Amino acid sequence: MYDSSSVNESSSSASAVSVGDVDLLPHENVACESELLQKNIVKSCATIVAELKVAGVAETTINNVVNSVGEVIDDIQNETLVSVKNGLSLQEPMKSVVESQIDQSFQKIENPFLAFNSESKRMQYFSEQWGKIDPVEYVLGTRFATRRNTTTGSFSQVVVRDKFTYIPILETLRFICKHPNINDFLSRDWEKKETFLYDIQDGEFFKSHPLFLKQKHAFQIQLFFDEFECSNPLGSKRGIHKLGAIYFTLRNISPKYNSNLLGIHLVSLFHAQDIKTYGFDKILEPLVKDISRLETEGVQIPHFDHAVYGTIIQVTGDNLGIHSLFGFVESFSARYCCRFCLLEKEDFQTEFSEDSSKISLRTKELHAEHCEVIKSNPHLPYVMGVKKSCLLNSLQYFHTATNFSVDIMHDIFEGVAQFEMKLLLQHLGNNYTTPAEIHRRIQSFNYGRLEQCNKPPGVNLVEGSNDLSLNATQSWCLLRHLPIIFGDLVCSSDQTWYLFILLLQIVSIVLSPAISSGITIYLKHLISEHHSLFKYLYPHKKLLPKHHFLIHYPTSMQKLGPLIHSWCMRYEGKHNYFKRQIKSFKNITKTLAKKHQCHVAYLWQTFNPNELKLGPGKMVPLNRLESYTEIAVKLNVPVWTKIYNVKWIKSFGNLYRPGLAVCIRVENEMPVFHVIQNIVVRDECVLFVTTAMKTLYLEEHVHAFKVMHTAEAPIVLEFKDLLHHKSFDILMSCGLDSDLFIIPYFFM
Repeated sequence: MYDSSSVNESSSSASAVSVGDVDLLPHENVACESELLQKNIVKSCATIVAELKVAGVAETTINNVVNSVGEVIDDIQNETLVSVKNGLSLQEPMKSVVESQIDQSFQKIENPFLAFNSESKRMQYFSEQWGKIDPVEYVLGTRFATRRNTTTGSFSQVVVRDKFTYIPILETLRFICKHPNINDFLSRDWEKKETFLYDIQDGEFFKSHPLFLKQKHAFQIQLFFDEFECSNPLGSKRGIHKLGAIYFTLRNISPKYNSNLLGIHLVSLFHAQDIKTYGFDKILEPLVKDISRLETEGVQIPHFDHAVYGTIIQVTGDNLGIHSLFGFVESFSARYCCRFCLLEKEDFQTEFSEDSSKISLRTKELHAEHCEVIKSNPHLPYVMGVKKSCLLNSLQYFHTATNFSVDIMHDIFEGVAQFEMKLLLQHLGNNYTTPAEIHRRIQSFNYGRLEQCNKPPGVNLVEGSNDLSLNATQSWCLLRHLPIIFGDLVCSSDQTWYLFILLLQIVSIVLSPAISSGITIYLKHLISEHHSLFKYLYPHKKLLPKHHFLIHYPTSMQKLGPLIHSWCMRYEGKHNYFKRQIKSFKNITKTLAKKHQCHVAYLWQTFNPNELKLGPGKMVPLNRLESYTEIAVKLNVPVWTKIYNVKWIKSFGNLYRPGLAVCIRVENEMPVFHVIQNIVVRDECVLFVTTAMKTLYLEEHVHAFKVMHTAEAPIVLEFKDLLHHKSFDILMSCGLDSDLFIIPYFFM
């Protein structure tokens, strides 16, 4: 029964207890937990602020957001304090003591956003907690400029210092190596074949390099230089805010990780106009100083008990940028406009192989002679295409004469490919169809799910230009699909069509992520045959200088391995970050560099390139899926286990979804494709339920594999079962037949 007397007795006993006899709010047991919780809260607030900065939100807006959220937190804290006090059912004097301790406890709770209510506090936190590397400003020189006096409102001429920003590359190398997964980044997960080239370490240049022969773990730094427009490229102020950028990637890291934009690091930002005023040497000085130290002294890096050395292994960029940086002529109408050889421009129309007796490759000794002639005769505009020496040549292990990087993106996709596609489309319009039908087919063709966003918006067939007014991605898309769009119209004996197929074969080899040493010899003959046929079909058309650059591609592949790992496409994608961050043009180089370093510091600490991006899906019992027995065996789980059934996934930028094909092996010199039917995920293990396709043959007329579906039982595949991690669309031609084709991205 309910005993009221016992309750009264308990109440009176509680009232009789003295304040000193009761430990009202114990601190010792929870002090550590409270401190840890506070740090985690501050870290969460830092993440919120960093996300705003990554999104390009202005500093003033971030201040307003932080202050507003801080006020909300204060209001919630005050309301909570009042509610706690009102909820106390104690009598005096104990109530006053408890309220005092509650007040003290709440006073100790700091607003976590107070650490981020100013830009200086944010920068300090990012530097201390995430290792942000601050850019350093260097003065190039001074000039007079008109500035407004904010006090008087009048305008007057003042002395202005021209500056550029440099991010210390040695600090960046240390920062990279602090990543917890750095060992995974440096690992290679493919099974190498002796006669194949997979990366720069397999090329002749690396194997004969004096530093990399001695130092197995030496840093392999690949630089990239380019200029980009910050303001409207068609506006009246174009060129005024044009910036030059130097980036670098670490070629020690596996190519699949370097393909992420976070693997591309900023070295320097400067105004493009300052190159003409002050030259490249002043801009390169701090970089060359650091690289010289890296070559001779090395740097101390986590995970290594000794100094690690390194140097610049290659420099890449577009042709104009590289010529400007290296001190070669910047006009491709010049007599000697090739940075690889000393062939005169008029001979570009007749010499199609490096084996030609007229072609003499540039060497360190020849380059030194040309620089000496220029130095002794300053009035000469250039000597054999050389205008001046490059400061990078003062390094111990780098020289411009042994820089074999080529520019696939601009040479082919924004040069040769558009030039020849335009000639081909004009040929089709004159002989097989009409210009209107050409435009209709290009616009209406089903490019597949993977290329739908890259399809060309239209083509410019007007005489007077050598291009189709497409960017590199659109050009690549049209290049691959053009044969299947128009192949049904063209007879197999058409030589102009065959010329285009030769170009496709060249591009397929150049873009291959892995190549055999023998394929480079085949490439040399393909390029020679292509150029010879071009001059036969178009005797009155001149080959572009970019056609000539192609003859150096086989040597470049032998020296550096697959060229796809050093092309400009990914580097130029880095420009988009800076273009999105533009809020003010005042001291733009320092502002953008600081924003970039905060961006990298935040994202690099959580960077996990192995992380899968999952599309929408649902949990389903395994036994409701097709091939559930095989899936259960692969996952080692009971058949009634629930697993996640997704519509699509992305891994290393590659999209996989039902309806797309994957290549699992090459059999009898033909790739074996499987079409994805379903995708399931459990504990980061991805399984593809696929059905086999039959590869009939390579249809050379459309440069695609003709395939057909089979009635074979489904097969469950893992990522490790895929020969290439690239997925493929299954397409139909524009003709009346229902044949299925898979267009290769590279030589298979």
